[in-house]
Parts: sequence; structure tokens; C-alpha cells
Amino acid sequence: MIWRAEQLLTTIRESGMRECITESRLVELTGLTSKQVESTAMTLRRNGLIEKTGQGCHKLTSTGKEALKAGCRLRSGPKGSWNTGTRRKLENTLRDRVWRAINIRRKFSVPEITTLVVDGTERGDPTSNIQKYVRALARAGYLVELPRREPCISPTSPGFKRWWMQDGKHTGPIAPVVRNNFTIVYDPNTEQTHDISGGAA
Repeated sequence: MIWRAEQLLTTIRESGMRECITESRLVELTGLTSKQVESTAMTLRRNGLIEKTGQGCHKLTSTGKEALKAGCRLRSGPKGSWNTGTRRKLENTLRDRVWRAINIRRKFSVPEITTLVVDGTERGDPTSNIQKYVRALARAGYLVELPRREPCISPTSPGFKRWWMQDGKHTGPIAPVVRNNFTIVYDPNTEQTHDISGGAA
């Protein structure tokens, strides 16, 4: 069975820029009902996989392209969430947003990422949370610390660390998860677990 989410994503991708893919056009191309297309498209938009232009055209986001490229099988789950078959959903937590921002920037400092992803809904100190997550990703081998730091305002400060995600280290659209009190990182995209117990969080 081909799941409705995959049908819509694949149809939008195959259309490319040749035409404006509206929901009515998706009904024609997929054979789904208007209600099925409307509800599926709404959930895909909510999860950041597609976006709708001012002309009513649907197009894939970078996350949607990555999901298709990774061969993720998107399945409807409880409360309209989407499961990629890797035991974790495409979500929009702070660390999910950090993972996506890192893939876009590739070279970055924590202040840069913080500016991009913090939206005021976070609990606790988001900067500290991001710093811990970045360090965990580095120990798991996803990031490399660059030798040159980013200058900051204080003349006595050594500056902010800069990090680099090398080509091939972005394994998929779903953010790796730090578990067991910062001793392991589990990657739902590859289903691999990385031991990071050798350093402090």
C-alpha cells in the first residue's frame, strides 16, 4: 500500500516546476478524494514537509525533499502525527529545529543557531539546551570544531566556538536523540547508536 503522504510528496516532486500543483490538481493526479488530499496536505504542511504559495501551489520544502530522498515511509499515527518508520516522528521541538538549521548553515556558532531557531515557546534556557545538544552531536561524530572562533563583543572573551557539519554527516530529516543522561546519541534516520559517555554534557 502506498500511503497518502507519500503519494502527495511524490506527485509534487515529480511535477517539479512544470505546473502549479493545487489541491484540486492533486486530486486529479492521485485519485484521492478532496477530503483526503486536504487533510493530508494540511498535516504535511504542519510538519514542514510542504509549503503553500500565495497562488495556492504546493511545493516541497527541504525537509520534504530529504524525507523522500531518505526513502522514509510516512504513516499516519495518533493525533495526526507522522511516523517515518524509524521509531520517531518528524516534530518541531527545539532540537529538531537545531538539526534542520545545522543542515542549512553547515558552519555555525551557537549564537547563530539560537537566533534562527528560538521562538519563545521553549522551556528553561534554550541557549544552554542548544549548547548541550551541539556538544553531544560533536562527540557522536556529526560535527567538527573549527580552529577559528567567532569574535564576540567582549574584548577579553576568546570568542564563540564554530562548528562544521561535513558533507555526508547529515543522515536524514529526523533529529538524533540524546539519551541515557547524555551517554548515547540515537539516530532514527540510520537506527544507529553512538556512545558519547567519554565526555561531560
